[in-house]
Amino acid sequence: LRYLSKPTTRLRVVGIGPGEPQEWTTYDGPFASHYDQARITRITDPDTIWATLAQRAISSYAEIEQRSGVSFHYPVGHLRIDPGAASEAELFTAAETIGRKLNAPVERLDHDRLRSQFAYLNIPAGAEGLYERGGAGFINPRALVAAQLTIAAAQGAALVREAVSGWRRVDHGYQLTTGGQTIHADRLLICTHGYTNQLLADSLGQRLDLVNMAHSTVYAEVSGDQAQQLAAMPSVIWPLQGHAVLDSVYTTPAMPYPDGRSYLKIGGPLFTHPLLETSDAIREWFQSPGNPIEIQALSEVLLDLMPDLHVSGWRSKPCMNTYTAHGYPYVDRLDDGVFVCTGGCGSAAKSSDEIGRMGALLAQHGRWLYDLPASSFRAVTS
Repeated sequence: LRYLSKPTTRLRVVGIGPGEPQEWTTYDGPFASHYDQARITRITDPDTIWATLAQRAISSYAEIEQRSGVSFHYPVGHLRIDPGAASEAELFTAAETIGRKLNAPVERLDHDRLRSQFAYLNIPAGAEGLYERGGAGFINPRALVAAQLTIAAAQGAALVREAVSGWRRVDHGYQLTTGGQTIHADRLLICTHGYTNQLLADSLGQRLDLVNMAHSTVYAEVSGDQAQQLAAMPSVIWPLQGHAVLDSVYTTPAMPYPDGRSYLKIGGPLFTHPLLETSDAIREWFQSPGNPIEIQALSEVLLDLMPDLHVSGWRSKPCMNTYTAHGYPYVDRLDDGVFVCTGGCGSAAKSSDEIGRMGALLAQHGRWLYDLPASSFRAVTS
């Protein structure tokens, strides 16, 4: 929306979508997964495309903060752990190689340096670390969304904070219906992730190959000196060896949440995640506390990785990731004036500004102008 509403585009733009619900348990509209305070940001990644998108997005953070007056970027550094498993060595080396090619300020740390520099982490013998400084660390996704909307509105974009209940082709464009009004548009850019197929099936008769996976996140409340110390820790990605249910985990530093307390966050993929195939299933999931098996496993792993952690309380929250068939977002044209930019694959929060720029270029010009291959982002139908 920020890119499409720039004065140079000479477009009249409206962004449609509800804000964060105040009471999840009674809300019956669409949910989103940016209702959070911390998401990892880093360039180092074993995939060149994801690393490139992140590098470009990170380079825009300062401008977005300055123009909006909203702070969301915390460059505390990022640490990727290689626990010494053969299965991780190739990914670890690829992340380092790609990071260096993209000029990420990255350093490889041996076991002794890891123990010395990050004494609060339970570093196993034989482990190595990839430590990225610069703009790496974490972002506040709630604040990032607020910043983007602030700039878009200042540039003249209209904001309709309601859910789209349906849309259809009409003469000279498309008609969209929300709870309170009808809107006409020449072109549509659909960025609705887990709800994409519902909107497409009802109006275009199409379905994309998208999978919605239910995830849980756990928040450990910390206070006092420990909260202050852990506010400066890097974000961490930590593959696990031999865990019964978790493949890996990530953590973000302690930071204040809207309830006034400081939490350190942990999440990570289960080997098998429940799938959310309908809007009702998504709503029921977001109105739950999360998966109890996942919550228990994440809590136990956090205490194992940080044995000196003093937790004064625990919280959990449901989340949803939408995955595409090829592992990159779908950014494509589906109909004359209908475009999609959807499917974050669990990796897109940090790169959302650049993915949005990609979608905006396509929707504005009607053809592929971005400098990465269009084939990497082609929408796949199911």
